[in-house]
Amino acid sequence: MMEKESPLFGKSEGLDLTQTLNSKSALGIRDILDSLPFYVLLVDENHYILEANNAVYAQFGVKREDILGKYCPMVIHGLNHPFPGCPLEESAQKNQPVVRELFDQQSGRWVTSAVYPIRGVTTDNRRVFLHTVIDITERKQAQEELRITHEQLRALSAHLESVREEEKMKIARDLHDETSQLLSSLHAYLEAAIVALPQDANRSEALLKKAQNMSTTILDEIRELIYELRPATLDGLGLVAAVSSLGDSRLKSSGVKISIKITGKERRLSSQSEIALFRIIQEAFNNIANHAHASEVILNFYFKKDRIEVDIKDNGAGFDVQEATSLKNVPRGLGLLSMKERAELLNGSLVIKSAPSKGTEITLDVPLNIGASDG
Repeated sequence: MMEKESPLFGKSEGLDLTQTLNSKSALGIRDILDSLPFYVLLVDENHYILEANNAVYAQFGVKREDILGKYCPMVIHGLNHPFPGCPLEESAQKNQPVVRELFDQQSGRWVTSAVYPIRGVTTDNRRVFLHTVIDITERKQAQEELRITHEQLRALSAHLESVREEEKMKIARDLHDETSQLLSSLHAYLEAAIVALPQDANRSEALLKKAQNMSTTILDEIRELIYELRPATLDGLGLVAAVSSLGDSRLKSSGVKISIKITGKERRLSSQSEIALFRIIQEAFNNIANHAHASEVILNFYFKKDRIEVDIKDNGAGFDVQEATSLKNVPRGLGLLSMKERAELLNGSLVIKSAPSKGTEITLDVPLNIGASDG
């Protein structure tokens, strides 16, 4: 059977596009295109309109004959040149579909503009492209609102974290300045009472020594609590010194060997960065001590020009990261998630790599505000 030609489309490997578009059948392509609520146009490689669906006519209040053969950027955007970002040129050059999200300043709307090459050509051998334009303004607005909400939540989280740290600092200071001093005085008085006892006051001496031992235990526990709340080493000597002290008390005391290496020029960070990094490393050490059954931990600090990277690697039992961070494993999962949250509050990232029997590696990468500690 001979192929038909029309004023618009020439032969296209057995497919007469005009005949298909103008089909009167219930499932004709024109019926399908006209049922779509977004713009659908056929254009040539020079942006001239060859065909359009009803959505185009309805939006602009024009008839079919008003726009056929007209320059598409002028009809749609009122421009005498291609709309900035229009994907037609790239699609024509690569001969493949191109999809972009664009903002139309004239209408104030966001759209998805997509161009798809068609195998058909016009009777004068112009290439043909299917061009769809879908309004995505509501979606973009929802995304922006979600982004703003996320930023607000992050700001709130950062503020709450700051408030918590300030409260911890106050409690630690009060414990050190008042409770610890009182216990130290009590210990001294008990010592003096023991010395002043008569030689035959054996029972009284035993009771006083027992009380003295109890006061020593309480004092040690309070000092440990003070360190947990706010290590004085962190404020006085900085992150590396505080982490080194933490490693001695948390890991070495449990029989875990720890090696600390510094690359780059060590320097003080902002107090916000130092306390957040310390808390992340503290949580990592707690996990190693409580769960890893490791014998060795290697900790590397990389001080770079505008960022710091911390790498913590152990040779312990390892774990399934996805399972550990699920809601099924609440205590440990929340600890790991809080580490990531603290890193994100510093606009940084935290990556956990682990597998059963293969140990664990935690890499922390955080941008820095160069300068001395701000308090």
